[in-house]
Amino acid sequence: MSNSENKNISYEQNNNKFNFRVAGIVIDKGRVLLHTTEQDDFWNLPGGRVELNETTEAAIVREMAEELGVHVEAQRLAFVSEDFFEYDGLKYHEVGFYYIITLPEAHKLYSEIEFKGLEDNGKLIFKWFYLDELEQMEVYPVFLKKELSNLLDAKGIRHFIQK
Repeated sequence: MSNSENKNISYEQNNNKFNFRVAGIVIDKGRVLLHTTEQDDFWNLPGGRVELNETTEAAIVREMAEELGVHVEAQRLAFVSEDFFEYDGLKYHEVGFYYIITLPEAHKLYSEIEFKGLEDNGKLIFKWFYLDELEQMEVYPVFLKKELSNLLDAKGIRHFIQK
């Protein structure tokens, strides 16, 4: 276990896992940046685990630097989610903080349709999708399919519980 893994706010007991996650919402020209892995058949927002003694805002900036090699700016917290699901043989209880973030202006990633992330030898696959495509896709948490389209008009922080 690496030093970074020791600091992640994640706890596993029997078949259960608690995970404290942050995710970044990058929207550009009606598109949103999502990622998946080589073995998964669904998409979600890029992000990762919060570390001990780290704010969620600092965590999303750190995660994007690790995954994309780019310094992002966290604009505002948009969603807080309590998500309960099964994945890879475990029953997850995940608390997620979802931030609207921006890449540096005119960054090359805005023009790349699909690309590999830097972590885990490129096992993360990033891709831009138009917001109106999401309804027909496997995107998790499910509330994102609808809420990302309404995000720019939304006021305040929305809270979702998904079981």
